[in-house]
Amino acid sequence: MNRILEFLARHAMTAMASGVFIGLLVPPLAALLNPLLAPAVWLLLVISLLRVDAADSLAHARRPLRLAALLIWSLVVTPMVMFGLLAWSPLPSGVAGAMVLAAGSSPLISTPALGLMMGLDGALILVILLGATLLVPLTLPSVALVLLGIEMEVSALELMGRLGGLIGSALLVAFACRRIWGAAAFRQISGQLDGSAVFLLIVFAVAIMDGLTARLLAEPGFVLFVVFLSFAVYVGLIILTALTLALLVPSWGRRVVLSVGFAAGCRNLAIILAVLPAGVDPDMILYFAAGQFPIYIMPAVLRPIMLRLLGNKTISGSMPDEGPEE
Repeated sequence: MNRILEFLARHAMTAMASGVFIGLLVPPLAALLNPLLAPAVWLLLVISLLRVDAADSLAHARRPLRLAALLIWSLVVTPMVMFGLLAWSPLPSGVAGAMVLAAGSSPLISTPALGLMMGLDGALILVILLGATLLVPLTLPSVALVLLGIEMEVSALELMGRLGGLIGSALLVAFACRRIWGAAAFRQISGQLDGSAVFLLIVFAVAIMDGLTARLLAEPGFVLFVVFLSFAVYVGLIILTALTLALLVPSWGRRVVLSVGFAAGCRNLAIILAVLPAGVDPDMILYFAAGQFPIYIMPAVLRPIMLRLLGNKTISGSMPDEGPEE
């Protein structure tokens, strides 16, 4: 089993990218794995908590003004910018609305693990993830109602309770594991942890594709256009955030700027999907499913770029490249 996990860790980017295509090509498997979406998300968070150095995360948390500014940017400013950009666009309202909601969501649960694979600051990404995930029940309904006129099916209090339970239970499990076995034990099995994260990401990717194949066969041109838009939003949020921080706070350094930029692009679409009202525009659901393509494919593209920008050829304790860097 350890060899299998380490193999997945070594070939993480290829394995992740294959997950969404497996889900598309084998719809019955996607339907079968769909009930595993929530458990996979929870386990990914536990692995991220075990994988990241707790002391580094606490160091970032001790800079509350910087953290607050980053959370405001991620949860308030970026959806407003997206709304302004799309206000006069000819895009279908469902697709445009989904793009605004995506820009206002918290980072994906797997973002710290993915960031570590790229040599980014996983501890900083984890702190942003935890803060944004706790606040998004308050901010996202406001974004949906004020900017889009959509009323979420779940109240902010109920959503906060769900997310609080998800994060709180994962924190307790990770804390207990560290107390029992010690942090050094998890550093020694970093390859197996990374492989486990990749496996869970594949399970999630296959499961989230449930229903997308039928829509792709019915409307191939439109679905591919929405997939293209999801890539544009993913990359656009990374570039916008990284450039803004590089101009406004160059003293933070390249690693911090790139880490925050990556977290800004890799948004949690599953949270939005879980709380949209039953009669929501089907194009919104389509966008959130299509948005999995950049989440799973772009890390393979971004990793060599990030390593080059950071001046690293290899990363201690994380996944090596699958081939030589160009």
